[in-house]
Amino acid sequence: MKISEHFDIREFVPPGLWNEKKEKCIEYIDPAIISIAEFYRDFFKSKVIVNDWLFGGQLTLRGWRPQDCKIGAKFSQHKLGKAFDCHFDTISHIDAYKKILADPKPFMEKGLTTLENIEFTKTWLHSDVRKTGYKGILIVNP
Repeated sequence: MKISEHFDIREFVPPGLWNEKKEKCIEYIDPAIISIAEFYRDFFKSKVIVNDWLFGGQLTLRGWRPQDCKIGAKFSQHKLGKAFDCHFDTISHIDAYKKILADPKPFMEKGLTTLENIEFTKTWLHSDVRKTGYKGILIVNP
């Protein structure tokens, strides 16, 4: 089910939720993360890979995660539908992170509030839209 120009809802939810809820999965995802993913695609001129199970891949929990999921923190933004992890096909997640922090304003205008410290995210960029009250991009540790 297409939810934007380049994304299907199944790229942001695991197969179990899709099988149970189908099109209603959209209710579990904050629209701002879709907007950010589309912006990343345009800004970095790169495909953005979140979950790839839809295409025969192994990635299933990089968007929404169920409350009983053992991956991530107990109160993870993923469990609220306000976060996604991704990588890119033409730029490293480290270079993307550095570019975002070098000029955060356009990303913040799309709703990005938080990135996870890349010292802990060895192969992915964590992005979320939690309310922070902070004037810049908040960097969090897991």
